[in-house]
Amino acid sequence: MNDFVKTLRKVPFYRKRLWKIAFLFLSVVLIFSASLFAYVYSQGSKVFEDGIASTFLKSLTGEDEPEGIKEGRTNIVFMGVGGSNHPGGQLTDSIMVASLDSEQKALALISIPRDLYVPVSGHKTKSKINEVMAIGEREKKGSGPALVKSTLTDLLGIPIHYYINIDFAGFEKFIDEIGGIDVLVDKTIYDPHYPDKSMKGYEPFYLKAGQHHLNGAIALKYARSRQTSSDFDRAGRQQKIVLAVKEKILSLGFLANPKKIMDTIAIAGDHVRTDISPTDIKSLAKHFKEIDNSKTITKVLSNGNNGPLVSDSSSGTYLLLPRNGDYGQIKHIAQNVFSTEQTENKADIKIEVLNGSTITGQGLKLANILKSYGYSIINIDNAKDKYQRTIIYDYSNGKAQGTIKFLKESLEADVVEKSPESTQSASISIVVGNNYTGFAQNKNK
Repeated sequence: MNDFVKTLRKVPFYRKRLWKIAFLFLSVVLIFSASLFAYVYSQGSKVFEDGIASTFLKSLTGEDEPEGIKEGRTNIVFMGVGGSNHPGGQLTDSIMVASLDSEQKALALISIPRDLYVPVSGHKTKSKINEVMAIGEREKKGSGPALVKSTLTDLLGIPIHYYINIDFAGFEKFIDEIGGIDVLVDKTIYDPHYPDKSMKGYEPFYLKAGQHHLNGAIALKYARSRQTSSDFDRAGRQQKIVLAVKEKILSLGFLANPKKIMDTIAIAGDHVRTDISPTDIKSLAKHFKEIDNSKTITKVLSNGNNGPLVSDSSSGTYLLLPRNGDYGQIKHIAQNVFSTEQTENKADIKIEVLNGSTITGQGLKLANILKSYGYSIINIDNAKDKYQRTIIYDYSNGKAQGTIKFLKESLEADVVEKSPESTQSASISIVVGNNYTGFAQNKNK
């Protein structure tokens, strides 16, 4: 009996003690949660252009799909800058547009060379594309990315929905944070003039051909080196890095790892800016995970034989200009990057152009445009008869379906399939008619 009484007397004490422990535990949890939220909010407010609050607002309004998804294609421009520790830190060292085709589950990467001379959106002047960010920032702090987006929208003829801007230090730390990336190096790189960290001397960079696991420092050098290779080679390497990062993040189950997310936010807070909201990042990650790797397309706008650009130093400054004098071919590449016409070998498609219109020189004008698009023109002549409508005679036996579709739409022409047993040496014969008023791809330049 006495033992029972003693036990009863102790119960309130233990209850009181248990309540104190529970209260202390809950207090610690609440303080930790509040601190965590404040940290995420403060870091996120630096990274996300519209702030963390926009995430909750979008959730309340039901806007749960990123821009472009409903239309079937979302375009994001990635920009790499030197940052505050580098001379010309606001100049974009690299520019790449990533296009996600959510319907075909395909991805395209289009690299824009830094020396491309373009009209600056909303301005009456032209500039190298890598200077557009700095122009916007000089006019109003924080407006650089928007100016790059609008300039690229005009240049490529596709809407640029989002941007991601990262400096060199952030890139290096990010690669280390995800544990490095695996990249197949096509050819050995030796760059004796790679700049050291002080930007006053050199730190020779060497990387032999073969499969490599790259940490942040090496990945940055691999992406930046261009003294002993062309800027176009460098763009190709940067595309490899983007694809390697995509694969690494998906393999890590990144979004399911809170620590990785927190560590990355800490890095991003000082080195990354974007107008993609956290909600959209989560949704885009889901779409990127569904991409069929066999449908990944890479394009580098170059001055090669079949490229849309030409080099020009007549002004005393090295520039890249559109090959045929306007930006129509660049628009065509960007707008049709997922089409079969882009994957066909244009050098194998032989085209004949005959002028069947009443206007002298129409055939030659069209032939010159098609040459600028990389097609091989084997004959330019006058047709025996006059035609009211442009006719395309297809001798390719189905091997140029993408090109035929492209030409039909661009020329507003009728297509006639011809027997592959024909003695015609051309894959395609175009007879220009009186309805031809210009290449449709160039009308909205």
